[in-house]
Amino acid sequence: MNHPPWNSRFSDSFVALDFETATSARNSACAVAAVMFEKGAVSDSYVSLIQPPGNEYDPFNISIHGIRPSNTRSSPTFPEVWRDIEAFTQGSLVVAHNTAFDMSVLRRSSEHHEYQPGGFAFACTYRLSASHMPEVGAWRLDVLADEFDIPLVHHDPMSVAEAAGKLWVALSHFAALSHRDLLDLHGYRLGNFDIIDYLPFSNAKSSEASRPERRRFAADTVIDPDGRLHGKNVALTGTLASMPRTDAFDAILGVGGNPAKRVSGKTDYLVVGSINLAQVGPSGMSTNHRMAFELQQSGHRIQIIDEDDFHCLLANEPI
Repeated sequence: MNHPPWNSRFSDSFVALDFETATSARNSACAVAAVMFEKGAVSDSYVSLIQPPGNEYDPFNISIHGIRPSNTRSSPTFPEVWRDIEAFTQGSLVVAHNTAFDMSVLRRSSEHHEYQPGGFAFACTYRLSASHMPEVGAWRLDVLADEFDIPLVHHDPMSVAEAAGKLWVALSHFAALSHRDLLDLHGYRLGNFDIIDYLPFSNAKSSEASRPERRRFAADTVIDPDGRLHGKNVALTGTLASMPRTDAFDAILGVGGNPAKRVSGKTDYLVVGSINLAQVGPSGMSTNHRMAFELQQSGHRIQIIDEDDFHCLLANEPI
């Protein structure tokens, strides 16, 4: 499947989305908000609590968003809520800040409930901001909201969704370009949400030869010392769908992390992309993946994560 083409109606209307989760599991959606924008202004909104599986919560998540089991004991389940969202969005472009997280929540929640959602095109304000404003150094929504004077109550789903939508509008104004031209400037292709043929919002090129000189972070870039990857050693294995490996190394550097080609006892995270089974054999594990697994078994605190989790860490979001 190819990435969805830009549709002319996307220029006038879109829906900004935000999920909150009850636990570290991505299938534990406990709240969602969707805000409709028409010609750059809010025209409608939808928000709902969701009863997560077993109505179970982690104390850490409660401390972040303040939603508790007592709040969702009688709330509708994910399929009931998402049916309303689909009626609300009606094929619009969907925008979120860090779609690696929000699309993962939607995918995992749909799989858990054996629900088949409809497809849609989507775009990520986090990735677009990082490409167009590398000098900012940290592209969390609160940082960018301050940059553009956008009101934000962090982890309130309605406020976060509205802020993400206003950021999408602000980026176009800041660049003095239409959204389509802004995406073209940085080589982005719209993401495609589909349970089977999912494609991320991406500007990854098909080959190094066709790729323009990649972005480097300026020496005076301000790096968030409290970022989740600050000072962490991060190795990668396999092929990432969202970016070339060299850009992933740059992204790690951009948040103060230390990219590494090989796993060692000092590695904090191994990011596992798509693996070529013809190269690694029936185990499905590359040399780096096998080394990380063995280190885990011997007591090292190395975490093996997927590409969605990697984008969450880059955005300073929990995994």
